[in-house]
Amino acid sequence: EMSAREFSSFLGTAFANLAAHSSDGAIHFICMDWRHMGEILEAGRVVYSELKNLIVWAKDNGGMGTFYRSRHELIFAFKVGTGPHINAFELGQHGRYRTNVWQYRGVNTFKAGRVDELAMHPTVKPVALIADAIKDVSRRGTIVLDLFGGSGSTMIAAHKTGRRAYVCELDPVYCDRIIRRWEEFAKDEAELVACGLASSRTDRLSRAETAPDVPAEAWA
Repeated sequence: EMSAREFSSFLGTAFANLAAHSSDGAIHFICMDWRHMGEILEAGRVVYSELKNLIVWAKDNGGMGTFYRSRHELIFAFKVGTGPHINAFELGQHGRYRTNVWQYRGVNTFKAGRVDELAMHPTVKPVALIADAIKDVSRRGTIVLDLFGGSGSTMIAAHKTGRRAYVCELDPVYCDRIIRRWEEFAKDEAELVACGLASSRTDRLSRAETAPDVPAEAWA
């Protein structure tokens, strides 16, 4: 458990790393529970030039705990630097009507595949949500960066929208799970390029069977 100060410092370091490896004018989407919006804003003010908008991800069902059951998640849209940013919707001028309330089913929704999603990662994000966000602020063929890979939804969304995903994940078990998920989606096999370690598909599959809880997933 981190204190509020420690968490703000951690976020500041993560945001600085994201910004250092992003184009001037890039938009970063940071997902977070409302309880930590203070730390997000504190860290974001130091790194980013502007908070472009605060998005509410409205889910079908409320989660457990809190004074009221929480049926939403906050998504902070920060801008890197002062360069021009991409706006692919422009108030519906390009046929895409987008508001700052995004309605997508969460993992608390009773639906086919819910158990598999929860087993895959405790904070799995809908691929459709990420794909729409990617299309809002980037062009086909460009790079999408995610330093908290989690379940690999960003990689799948980038693949579906014609972008290239650069994804990091601390836990090797989740790294293997991301690879397995992408292989199943793309009907292809990942290639281990260079890391000094031998790895096989069998090894990855065995490690990906179980995964411990990890901090909430963020994506950019």
